[in-house]
Amino acid sequence: MMAKEWVSVNKYRKGTTAAAIILLGLLATGCGSASKDEHAQHAASNQAKANDEHRNHSASGDASTAGNQGEHSGHGASDEEATAADVRLEWRYSPERPELGEKTKVELFLYDSGGKPIEKYDVNHEKLMHLIVVSEDMSEFMHIHPDYVGKGKFEVHAAFPKSGSYKLFADFIPTGSSQLTVTSTIKTAGSKEAEIPVVKDEELAKSLEGVKVTLDVSTFKSGVDVDLTFTLSDEKTKEPITDLEPYLGAIGHVVILNKDLSRYLHVHPTDDNGSGPTAQFSTSFPEPGIYKIWGQFQRGGKTFIVPFTVEAE
Repeated sequence: MMAKEWVSVNKYRKGTTAAAIILLGLLATGCGSASKDEHAQHAASNQAKANDEHRNHSASGDASTAGNQGEHSGHGASDEEATAADVRLEWRYSPERPELGEKTKVELFLYDSGGKPIEKYDVNHEKLMHLIVVSEDMSEFMHIHPDYVGKGKFEVHAAFPKSGSYKLFADFIPTGSSQLTVTSTIKTAGSKEAEIPVVKDEELAKSLEGVKVTLDVSTFKSGVDVDLTFTLSDEKTKEPITDLEPYLGAIGHVVILNKDLSRYLHVHPTDDNGSGPTAQFSTSFPEPGIYKIWGQFQRGGKTFIVPFTVEAE
């Protein structure tokens, strides 16, 4: 048996600098079959609108308009820019309530306002769709890429490593449209595990797999441009890391969410070139509060994700 819920997403006309809309909405469940995930590391409900600039995506989960995001890396559009064109979306999960660690098939169907499948999409950072999956307590995170199977349908398989609720954010660009982001939630079967408190890091330095990563934040003030600079070095020798490889066509990617998962930023670097030891991103914290930042990089053919938690004023 399949349960469905539709949502209309207003298409926004493009702004002056590659603007795109991020419009959140939709919770739907359904049927399907087995599954697969990509480079999981840490993971995914409702409606919102968002606003930012250049190549940084921003969304608000409470149906309010998010603040303007930083220059250099964002897309944005305000509610006044909406046109009459709609996109209809449907999510399906199989199983609807997966067991802990069970492979789950996630399907996303896209239709125009007349019910016809939207069949053409633009490549964005080497993929037709990016899917970010985050657990309710922000301790689990995945960045995976659904395959386009035709007739407006994308699908991917994922396993949820912790019991509880997950929020999913799908980024994509229908050909001829601005960039869109839609969200959904799924809950695993079984008892909910204890949540890990989300508190700001006292020190913005992490080590993993022999690499030390430090994060410099130019300002913690909300509503203004902020530069995020990641610096990577060898944990033992302290030598700078200069052999970063392109990850999805860039030196790295950054995803930022606020504590209640209502503010979503997908940030790309100010300069796609380079191999370290630094990688810089520009954005803006839409409002005061706790935010978790996931920096994603690749080295030696292996992707790694570094999380930091900060508090915006």
